[in-house]
Amino acid sequence: TKLQLHQANMGNSSSNAFLSVNDAEKAFITAGSTISGEIRCSHDQSVSNDIFSNVTLYFIGKEDVEVCYTGSGHGTKSGGPKYKSSKKDIIRTIIPVNIDSTKSGCYPFQFRIPDQLPSSMFFKDGNGGHCSIRYKVKMHFNPLVSKSFSAARDQEIELHILAKPPGTTHPWLPDPTTTKMRSLFCIPRGSITWAVGVDETRVGVGEELVIKLGIKNESLAHFDVVAKLKQIVEWHTSGHRSTNESIICSLGFTKTDSMKPWSKQQLREKCRSTKGDTITPLDTHATEPLTAYEEVIDAIKVGNNQVRFPIPDCACQSYTGRIMRIQHYVKIEAQTSSHHNSPKLVIPIEIVSPREPTPIVTAQVIPAVTPSAPPIWDDDTSFDASYSYKANTFVVAATVDEGEHGQDQVIYD
Repeated sequence: TKLQLHQANMGNSSSNAFLSVNDAEKAFITAGSTISGEIRCSHDQSVSNDIFSNVTLYFIGKEDVEVCYTGSGHGTKSGGPKYKSSKKDIIRTIIPVNIDSTKSGCYPFQFRIPDQLPSSMFFKDGNGGHCSIRYKVKMHFNPLVSKSFSAARDQEIELHILAKPPGTTHPWLPDPTTTKMRSLFCIPRGSITWAVGVDETRVGVGEELVIKLGIKNESLAHFDVVAKLKQIVEWHTSGHRSTNESIICSLGFTKTDSMKPWSKQQLREKCRSTKGDTITPLDTHATEPLTAYEEVIDAIKVGNNQVRFPIPDCACQSYTGRIMRIQHYVKIEAQTSSHHNSPKLVIPIEIVSPREPTPIVTAQVIPAVTPSAPPIWDDDTSFDASYSYKANTFVVAATVDEGEHGQDQVIYD
């Protein structure tokens, strides 16, 4: 299909030109795709030649931000809200047009969207400011070239770009760290050894981020381990900045035996062993126990204690640009009582395009109308199913009915 927008008169009623881009109405066009379209104008060859001496066709991508701030100081009447905006190019390239087209008055063009472009997006804070990434095909008329087209207006068609999914995996498995636990920030209370592992730190919208925990508590502290997936969106212009931090999801890990606090007797025995004192084990045939480091690594490999963060559609994709930045990270905290320190770990995460977009189908059961005679099948029902992925949305109405030879058939409207 073709989207034809912004038909503009080119200075006189006998000539006009307008821009058409194929598939521009699609919800998203993946980076790396090839886009085609055409410029249509008058069948008069002299007019067409004049148009192409006057027209430049661009593919443009921009960062567009606006910061809301409170004005004050010299020259301001009040401390009411004020706005500063800025735009920076992500890409600006000239699209070549085939002027040797055999079809009269129709001049096609074709270009490829670069692979590395970020996804289109829009984010608005609670103060009236916003940031966005936008793409468009623009037909620009230069009135200085031809005075007969001085009244012509530029034409633009917006494109919604979806970034290319990552091709490689980026796991995260750092060495376990040992944190000393203290009461009232000064009294030693043992230590905990812990680490977290992630098989893939690049996760797409609609996918799940799986975090595995390994921990060994060798302290007197009681604690729960909580993981929070956070998003920070910030942009700036003219010395003003807007920063928005939100929690996408928060989940707690299962409390295992390895998290249970030690007794004071166990802590004293460990302190004596670290000082070189010999402790005779109760069972002389017992095997050498695993170290805390080994227990943590084994726990992560097995993955018995893990949380799964579903990435919602409302989450922005990670991006770092010239005037805006979107960051994601997971903060894992061992939440203790008020008189103990609470250790923290941070994992950098990238939210990207989904690798395999899967349609989300929801069904709502509607009670069947009771017939005058009992139905042959007790499960004779009808339902409405709706499909939604991003901005693509359609609704299918289906009826489950008795088919031939005693089989069910689904009739779609």
